[in-house]
Amino acid sequence: MAKEKETEIFDLYDLMLEQLRDLYDGEQQQLEALPTFNKKAFSFELREIIEWHEGETKRQLVRLDSIFNILQEQPEGEHCDGIKGLISEAYKLHARCQNPEVCDAALITAIQHINHYEIAGYGTAIAYAKALERHEVAELLLKSLGEERQADYGLSDLAEGQINPDAKWSSLIKKIESREEQKERPA
Repeated sequence: MAKEKETEIFDLYDLMLEQLRDLYDGEQQQLEALPTFNKKAFSFELREIIEWHEGETKRQLVRLDSIFNILQEQPEGEHCDGIKGLISEAYKLHARCQNPEVCDAALITAIQHINHYEIAGYGTAIAYAKALERHEVAELLLKSLGEERQADYGLSDLAEGQINPDAKWSSLIKKIESREEQKERPA
């Protein structure tokens, strides 16, 4: 991908546009990564949450398109290096995990890192829109911020209630089994 030409930022409006374009590109990158995350997930519940989040991400992109239409601006122009890095880290982390339950915990970690980046981005863009008295933009962004927070809560609930306990016990059992096998081997 060719590097986009960065535009000068002169005022708060320009900074808001930069943030909106960063969010737009980040959502597009996430939309490309979520099906891969879904294929890597072991837990049915995690796959369901990822699939639901994919639909939500599509709605957030439509909402961002609406914002750019309201502002009479183009969404292209920024590449979200932050989301790119977080997605790359997700793949690396997942590849190092040695059992399915721990892989699911790692996927939740990765998706939450991405969500937290987006929560910060949406919150910042809302603050800029409010300062610029672009309340129609702030309202649309607030919907996406709420969805990101809900996704984060859902992932936390799944992690705390199921994935993390499963990962804890499955790894302990595998360690014990491995030690037992080593004891049984002749020296």
